[in-house]
Amino acid sequence: MTISPDDGACRDHAPTRRAPTHRAEPAGLSPAPRWHAVLLLLVLLAGVVAGLVFRGVPAPRDASAPQDVFSAERAQQAVAPIVAEPRPLGSEANDRAHAELAAQLTALGFETETQEELGIGLRTGEAEASAGYVRNLIATRPGSDPTGTLVLATHIDSVPGAPGAADAGVGLAVILETVRALGPEAMLNDLVLLLVDGEERGLLGSEAYLAGPGEELTAPVVVLNHEARGISGRPLVTRASGPMHAVIGAAPSPEFESFTDALFGIIPNYTDFSSYRDAGWWGMDMAIIDEAWAYHSAQDDAAHLDPGTLQHYGDLTLALTRDLGDRDLAALQQRADEHPVQTTAPWGVVQVPPLLLTVLGMLAPLTILAALLVRRRRREASLAGAALGAVLGLLVVCGGAFGAFALWSAAADATPGMLSGSTHEPVRAAPFLIAELLVAASALATGWVLARLLVSRASTLLGGALIVTVLLAVLAVYSPTLGSSMILPAAIAALGILLAAVLPPLPCLAVRVLALLPTAWMLGTQLSALAEFGIASAAGGLAGTALIGLGAAAPLLLAGTTAHRGHAVAAAGDRPVRRPRRLLIPVLPAILALGMVIGGTAWTLAAPEPTQERVIAQVDGSSGATTWDVTGTTAWGRALDDTSANSDVTAPPVEVQDTGDGVLEITIEAPRDASTLALQADAGLLSDVAVDGVPVASGEGVQELSVHGVRAGQRVSITATAAPGGQLTVVETSFDPTLAAGWTAPGEDVSLVQPRMEVRVPVTR
Repeated sequence: MTISPDDGACRDHAPTRRAPTHRAEPAGLSPAPRWHAVLLLLVLLAGVVAGLVFRGVPAPRDASAPQDVFSAERAQQAVAPIVAEPRPLGSEANDRAHAELAAQLTALGFETETQEELGIGLRTGEAEASAGYVRNLIATRPGSDPTGTLVLATHIDSVPGAPGAADAGVGLAVILETVRALGPEAMLNDLVLLLVDGEERGLLGSEAYLAGPGEELTAPVVVLNHEARGISGRPLVTRASGPMHAVIGAAPSPEFESFTDALFGIIPNYTDFSSYRDAGWWGMDMAIIDEAWAYHSAQDDAAHLDPGTLQHYGDLTLALTRDLGDRDLAALQQRADEHPVQTTAPWGVVQVPPLLLTVLGMLAPLTILAALLVRRRRREASLAGAALGAVLGLLVVCGGAFGAFALWSAAADATPGMLSGSTHEPVRAAPFLIAELLVAASALATGWVLARLLVSRASTLLGGALIVTVLLAVLAVYSPTLGSSMILPAAIAALGILLAAVLPPLPCLAVRVLALLPTAWMLGTQLSALAEFGIASAAGGLAGTALIGLGAAAPLLLAGTTAHRGHAVAAAGDRPVRRPRRLLIPVLPAILALGMVIGGTAWTLAAPEPTQERVIAQVDGSSGATTWDVTGTTAWGRALDDTSANSDVTAPPVEVQDTGDGVLEITIEAPRDASTLALQADAGLLSDVAVDGVPVASGEGVQELSVHGVRAGQRVSITATAAPGGQLTVVETSFDPTLAAGWTAPGEDVSLVQPRMEVRVPVTR
């Protein structure tokens, strides 16, 4: 039959016969004005912008700021001599940093001590073990009536070749300025400043401290650990342990998402906080992650570190320190068994019991289904149409995320010269992030146009929302913490969708606005946070988050219906729209995405930052034969890569004594400072491993043992049981490749990322 706005209801497929006239239909609702949809889109946009603005950082305070507040300029001045040069484990620069920190903390009234220890790493790669000679700096100030211990922690060492102004010089700056702002008076609780060594080589310093002085601290122990992966952005609480949900509100404008904590259980990334939490300490792990292209490179220096980021980091730490320093820490034990799922709202961190979030996640698709049945009864939607909308919705989410990932992967493979050496991030990531959102827009437009060729608007949107909320419900059951930021907004949107299907226009509009705001806020904050994680780390995640968030809330844009002659009459726009030329609509965002990638590549290559290169000189310790291995993203790198020379460098002397039953005692002398001495088994595993008599936990055995921070002339004794007949090799790694023959100095347009020379010496039994 023919349908007009004045006669009858719209179906997903126009019927060829008249509907029975004896069946009475429920009265519908008067239609909402078109400006309602415009208003809702503006509300969505405003909420997204508010979320983006929230994630900004404050203006840095200069040195004239009051003495009891944190000043980024004062913090920069305090840490300047420390972050002026790289300070790897076992180097003279590391010694100078240690001495400077000890002098400053002593001047601030702290008692300082140095812990010199052989640290044993417990978190290394498969079939690998590590140890190292660390020098931890510990500064203490006893409390007036301690109920526990507050620890401010970070690490002193940087990787070779990187000044480490962010990783973790920012932690040093924050701690120095925080304790200065606190003043000389003791707080209620004991205060310990724990500046560990060897974090970059396997959490060596933190493990050594926990096995020694850390056992003597007054419990409970609460730690604020400071880390960095980038050089700017908003400081995040990435992980927490213990009842920190009762404390986090003391920080100014805090941010914490439980899903980042859950991710650490999936992705093998560690900081010293991993050791502290395993030891039973409570606390928070904080980090900055934006602009990770500078991570572990020469560009991680004071000139690149954002002072606004430093200011916010300091404000957080100072506020939390004041709260925890004078709080009854023992009383927190009453809330230690609470493990709420946490997400960030405009007014602070929201805490929801996991079971409640699971229930809300499971109710969301049921609520969408109820709204679908209401609109089906009014002939605005059909179950078959919603099923098609659900299928297309799933394809849109998967296609958008995969398409974004594929586009970035293709751009990275085509132009490796624009990628950083450590994280493979481009210096200028914004165009690629925008391109990912454009890919999501193209996938969304494609799905929308295809769906509207066949089914009504209501069927399309409700079907898409249904499949998205089903996915979130599965996540809510499996791990509510992973869905911390998305499940609650989706559940609120689902309730709004159901109410919007039954309310008159004006109350309906108010409900739709309120139900849309949490999704808008989530999109603003989470897209901003994912952008800080970086395009290389989160490719596809930006598109997937945008599509899931919009998909769950999209039916809020649906208007009501009108009543005519006892029948519900759908708005004209709810009919299928068979206009195949609309398939051209998704082409525009796709072309724009490709243009952003091409333009972004050119813009990144034109950036003033030098191109990062990894370079290794591999030297045969017996013959001096040298081969150069360079990533080769620049003309200099390509010219040096795979060239050969003959080096005259001192190889590490190796002495071997067979004590019987396959047990070997191998003594190695380091020829250079800051060396790493590795013992490798080419066949079989090394078991019963010990360094200088200290056992190394190795499970069933290891294929490689690395000993870090060895000084020139220092002798290291390794005992191990080796497989009979297996070849062993000692590899000495130092971080001055200019010692090897064939070296040519790069120009200023090249930045070397952890350059090194490896000298290999076969072990003769």
